[in-house]
Amino acid sequence: MEVIIKLITVLLWSGFKFVVGITTALVLGFNTFEAFLLSISGGMVGVVIYLYLWDSILKVYRRFYPKKNKPVKFSPLKRKLVLFIKKYEVYGIALLTPVLFSMPIGTVLASAIEPNKWRIKLIMLGALCFWALLILGLRGLVQF
Repeated sequence: MEVIIKLITVLLWSGFKFVVGITTALVLGFNTFEAFLLSISGGMVGVVIYLYLWDSILKVYRRFYPKKNKPVKFSPLKRKLVLFIKKYEVYGIALLTPVLFSMPIGTVLASAIEPNKWRIKLIMLGALCFWALLILGLRGLVQF
């Protein structure tokens, strides 16, 4: 029962904040390979849930609050975000999501600029694998 609770804990943390999920897996005593698999699995479950949940939330929201055509005011932060999205597209968002954004925010941003859900999932999987390998590889180097 204790192992199942540890598994669920790592999966939930990885689905919300990826770096915390990897750290939790290592602190709870999982080996490097198990930490890799659990964190990637949790992250991808989070991506899939947030991707389809966000569509449902938007449909309900648009039913009660139809889209209005009003001028958009851009703050300096919004300008930087728009420039970043134009330059790096979904790849940049996917690369920053595991370490900078949380999984829900990164997934919602990616779905806002990329309509193809399979492409989002594939790109996010690549980014999660990259960061998991990098974090776990650096952990291996530090231990020696």
